[in-house]
Amino acid sequence: MARRRFEPRDGETDGSGLAQRLPRQGVPIDMANPTHRDDSLRQSEERFRLLVESVKDYAIFMLDPEGRVLTWNAGAELIKGYTAAEIVGEHFSRFYPPEARDFPAHELQVAAAEGRFEDEGWRVRKDGSRFWANVVITALYGRDKKLLGFAKVTRDLTERRSHEESLQHSEERFRLLVEGVSDYAIFMLDVNGMVATWNSGAARIKGYRAEEIIGQHFRKFYPQDVVESRWPEHELEVAAAEGRFIDEGWRVRKDGSRFWAHVTITALRDDTGRLRGFAKLTRDLTERKRTEALEVSGAERETMLEAERNARMLAQRSARIKDEFLATLSHELRTPLNAILGWTQLLRGRGAVEPADFSRAMEIIERNARAQVRLIDDLLDLSRIMSGRFRLDVQQVSLVDIVRSALDSIEPTAHTKAVRLESVLDPQSVIVAGDPARLQQVFWNLLSNAVKFTPKGGKVQVLLQRVNSHIEFCVSDTGIGIPASFLPHVFERFSQKDSSTHRAYGGLGLGLAIAKQLVDLHGGSIQAKSMGEGHGATFVVTLPLIILGKEEDRAGRVHPTAAEPFEAVPVPRLDGVRALIVDDEADALELIQRVLQNQGALVTSARSAEGALRLLESSTPDILISDIGMPGMDGYQFMRLMRAAEPKGRRMPALALTAFARPDDRKHAILAGYQAHLAKPFDMAELAIVVAGLVGRT
Repeated sequence: MARRRFEPRDGETDGSGLAQRLPRQGVPIDMANPTHRDDSLRQSEERFRLLVESVKDYAIFMLDPEGRVLTWNAGAELIKGYTAAEIVGEHFSRFYPPEARDFPAHELQVAAAEGRFEDEGWRVRKDGSRFWANVVITALYGRDKKLLGFAKVTRDLTERRSHEESLQHSEERFRLLVEGVSDYAIFMLDVNGMVATWNSGAARIKGYRAEEIIGQHFRKFYPQDVVESRWPEHELEVAAAEGRFIDEGWRVRKDGSRFWAHVTITALRDDTGRLRGFAKLTRDLTERKRTEALEVSGAERETMLEAERNARMLAQRSARIKDEFLATLSHELRTPLNAILGWTQLLRGRGAVEPADFSRAMEIIERNARAQVRLIDDLLDLSRIMSGRFRLDVQQVSLVDIVRSALDSIEPTAHTKAVRLESVLDPQSVIVAGDPARLQQVFWNLLSNAVKFTPKGGKVQVLLQRVNSHIEFCVSDTGIGIPASFLPHVFERFSQKDSSTHRAYGGLGLGLAIAKQLVDLHGGSIQAKSMGEGHGATFVVTLPLIILGKEEDRAGRVHPTAAEPFEAVPVPRLDGVRALIVDDEADALELIQRVLQNQGALVTSARSAEGALRLLESSTPDILISDIGMPGMDGYQFMRLMRAAEPKGRRMPALALTAFARPDDRKHAILAGYQAHLAKPFDMAELAIVVAGLVGRT
């Protein structure tokens, strides 16, 4: 076919003009004479033409209404192999293989009728080679709705198609391999545990046909007691977290018979790391299990099976309790944080705040902050007790005074709930050997629980009496009671009767566990009794009496105690004291700085240990206050370097102010070179007192 150059008709542009627009579907374009356009429009059109012509990843060209090529960009030449001089004026059907020569007309008909056509298929280059193309054709109309031509964009997707075909072949081979394996049950689960595929081995081992089981939850393969313990869900949780879960245990076939299975579950993730499902492989090891069982006597076999069953159920229950505890811990920590953050934002957003509102907000913020501290203290107490690092400050203690103190502290709460407190305390001085602070913690915990679980108008009774050679402390309430099924677990760690999201009472479920551990450390015992739900509960603490009475003429040991929240404590002045504060948290740094400046100190701060070392090269403060947990160089490394660089005979006072609050953390701080250790959150008065003591200003 002889090439025919396109000559523009009146009111149209030449080929380059058509290339200036790739309009949206069915949108008219202005084909007026370019000489009548302003300079700004001509410059914009020229820039767009240059952009289209320079694109190399896409073939972008224009066709007249009959399908002849009008323009040709660099991408078209690169993908199709024709130069502009070779192809402009030719019909675009030459880009199609012989078997599809009628398809170009169809594409233009659809584009003209609907405004747009899109397709994928084989196309042909100049050298005859084929490539897989994505094609978009857009119809171009004038203001009079007359068809002026088409814009066509083509993209070469040959490489992607090759990869897809290769993947399909690989998947097909793998599918045939998996389906042909009959010794293993190999199947896929979706992210919710629903069966997605099923091989012949799964049908043979488990007894289900594919159409019977696909779409069902895989818990159908487990005994009922295991299903109730949520063990199947636990397997998926472990596989999702660690990548793989491996186990052996009893499984159930379709006919109800059991078989001993070795199970491997593998998490499947896409390139972005998103969980897409699980692959599960099960092998029937019943014969091996039977052979092993024949090697032991009947009684031994039953004992072993019972022990194995109990261990498995205990592990399942522990896993469930752990998950419930973590959810509860998150709730209990977030609840006071919500109040703290919410009231802080309210104060900041109001502008001028009424004194009554400000006082109320401060009260709520402080109360919730102290609630968080109590939660954290409970966790640390339990950790120290369970690791054997908990120490009691044992002395001769009058239990009457401790019980009265606990009653006094709980009375406001009981009064608010309209719960009546009744107490009968042995008037004689009853002396035991124990830690007064920890015993008060036990009694307060039991009283607090009794008041919390007793409804309005109820009653809590307290009895302290001597029974033979023991002292008995008894707390009874008329509250919600304890179900018989939960009574054996009431002192277990993280255990709560109701751990659901709609539970009526808060808490971590640690108080009674800590109370039991503390009573055990004192050589006593604690017992819970209840007639069931709605019938109240009774807790009885028994402690051994001390044989020798308390010596009246000897002064008792005095132990420092933390100040009450609103007790006025004299705070020493720090006028002229030069302090260097090191903390990577900006808010903590500002708080410490404000506290010390309010007492007259001159404060310099650094956000890192490296920055503090640079400051120490040019100045020598009177005291150093440093955090421990910091990125890069931590507080221990920082202190060792600072001490190593100090001149002989001079040792700068240093305080570790940190959220690492365990006894071991304090030891590490002292060994690193700090003279004192103070835990966050700190009391402002205590910080000033400690600093004053270190610099000799007490």
